Amino acid sequence: MAGPVLAEGPDPALRELEAASDAASGPEAAADYRGLLLRSPGVLYRDGGPRHLTASAVVIDDPAEHIALLWHRKGRFWVQPGGHLEQGETSFERAARREVAEEIGLTSLERVGPGPAVLHRHQLDAAFGACSEHWDVQYLLRAGGPASTLPLRASEESPEVRWVPWPRRGASVQRSTDALPEGTVADMPGKLDALAPYLARYGA
Repeated sequence: MAGPVLAEGPDPALRELEAASDAASGPEAAADYRGLLLRSPGVLYRDGGPRHLTASAVVIDDPAEHIALLWHRKGRFWVQPGGHLEQGETSFERAARREVAEEIGLTSLERVGPGPAVLHRHQLDAAFGACSEHWDVQYLLRAGGPASTLPLRASEESPEVRWVPWPRRGASVQRSTDALPEGTVADMPGKLDALAPYLARYGA
């Protein structure tokens, strides 16, 4: 059976994955992602098989003191905004920005760093239907003001949204994840720990 038709070919996505060599996840993960996409271009989309690529964003406020989280109705956990690329989309960054706008209502965000900030693979349970594994391309995006001036907007898929404190640990580049709410997706603390030096390098 023929795979999904790409509007522009996979080139934009491949270029973004080349930039992911500087991500907190390292160059080996970027090479794995590029290899997967080159072998099977259809994995850009949900119907490309049970294992496919997705896009998301860790959104911080301008002072980089808070992160935006949403309650994922299907997964039943707190997580960053993101999801599947729509048919014809070939840019992970554009897809991540679209998901942020749809799920928490923020636009006009600044990308921190040269490309994706972290690449993360995770298995999915039966609640996600035919999806068994997401290879997520995650950006770090900065909003244009402090959290106190930027109300988040809930959506049908994300009935609760909130800014969560992400303060520095003293003079260190590392930051505290103690304020993460109960029910936060299990990989979030480790991911934020990896993103803290990335943020210090490119944006703080």
